[in-house]
Amino acid sequence: MSQRIEKVNELIKNQLGQIIIKELELPENLMITITKVETSPDLKSAKIFISVLPENMRGTALLILTKNAGVLHRALNKLIKIKFTPNLKFFIDEQEIFAEEVEKILDEIKR
Repeated sequence: MSQRIEKVNELIKNQLGQIIIKELELPENLMITITKVETSPDLKSAKIFISVLPENMRGTALLILTKNAGVLHRALNKLIKIKFTPNLKFFIDEQEIFAEEVEKILDEIKR
């Protein structure tokens, strides 16, 4: 991955996190964290990986973000100056789920 794409990923991650906090009305007990951004080399699309607390609200979080993808895209377009503002697609970060499962297994082994 090029340094430019890495910088764009980090910029989108930081700015989008701020936009979600300011622009979206999330349920009171829902917390969304952007864990990773993967932007395509042509800057036309970006996969946004999230973790959600509590875990049982993952579906709700994805629904909220997907419904508001246009709003988030426009807000992001105003904040960052790049040739294309990528279309945003949201995914649950499966690595975090896997890490939690491994941690539980390790805890059980220790006992």
